[in-house]
Amino acid sequence: MSATTKPLLMFRVGYMEQYDGVGEIKGGGAHIEQNGEGGEMWNFRAESGRCYGYVMTKNFSGIDLFRLDDSKAWRENEELMGVDIVFFAKKPSGGQVVVGWYKNATLFHKKYRKRRGVKKYGDWDMLDYLCEVDMENAVLLKQSQRVFEVPYAPVHGKGYPGHSNVWYGDAEEPSSKLYLKKLRNYLDIYAAGELDTLRKGKPGRQSKRPDKDLISNIEKSAIRTTWDYFESLGYKLASVEKDNRGWDLEAINGEELLLLEVKGHLGNVVQFELTPNEYLQMQVNYATYRVCMVRTCLSTPELTVLTPNKGKSFWVLENSASEIRVQLTEKIAAKASEIL
Repeated sequence: MSATTKPLLMFRVGYMEQYDGVGEIKGGGAHIEQNGEGGEMWNFRAESGRCYGYVMTKNFSGIDLFRLDDSKAWRENEELMGVDIVFFAKKPSGGQVVVGWYKNATLFHKKYRKRRGVKKYGDWDMLDYLCEVDMENAVLLKQSQRVFEVPYAPVHGKGYPGHSNVWYGDAEEPSSKLYLKKLRNYLDIYAAGELDTLRKGKPGRQSKRPDKDLISNIEKSAIRTTWDYFESLGYKLASVEKDNRGWDLEAINGEELLLLEVKGHLGNVVQFELTPNEYLQMQVNYATYRVCMVRTCLSTPELTVLTPNKGKSFWVLENSASEIRVQLTEKIAAKASEIL
């Protein structure tokens, strides 16, 4: 597909009412039929303003971004932004229908990322996802609204979604192109007032960015959690947050000096960015530089201390037991995402 055409692809998932956690799910392939569960169960539950999408791919190979944008050679875990993803499922009463969609989502090349489940909701420990989107751009249709049919290739002919759970929309058959046009038109003209979005009854349009007080409280909690932890280990700490050094705290214990960059997060997904200065200082001072990632800052803060290591083609942050590995993807700065 040309890079000048906005990508659209379709994911076949099991059928649910809410897709906001563990619940009754039907269809969607042999795994769900055998186990009564699937990774798509969380596709429309927002965390810190984002939704994280899953679909089962053959041999867990992920999405081939080259089929959406053939203007470059893609490397594993690289990202493509601005993709529309339509989720469809087979209704218990029969027939495939659109159940919801992500607009302007971000997809990862041939890679599933991980996020932690929430124990109090009965989630799995780790949840796989291969795309993400702002919650404002995630639309889940009410069951009564799920009427847009999706043809099935073995019945309706070549060019439509078939046995694969992923349809790239790049078939050359005229019928396929016509269907894709109708689908795009359906997404474009669907009235905003009729959407059952994830606002959960909150009126008006929500901002995509947290307010300043929320951000400040997250940062304060992350700093306090990190400070208390290292102080409990016998370190003396000093704040250099306002000095633009590329780290927030300095921890001294005897002759040992650690440079601590603190990253706080409202939710429990491993997702943060290093500024150009932070990324540079991490590389220069890798032996003493630590990224202190604090998740669920405003409930029960959880600190993970990560040490930088240089891989073959990218930097990786790891905790002491190597249970958590975070790959840094170079852009102007660096974006982090947990890997296996």
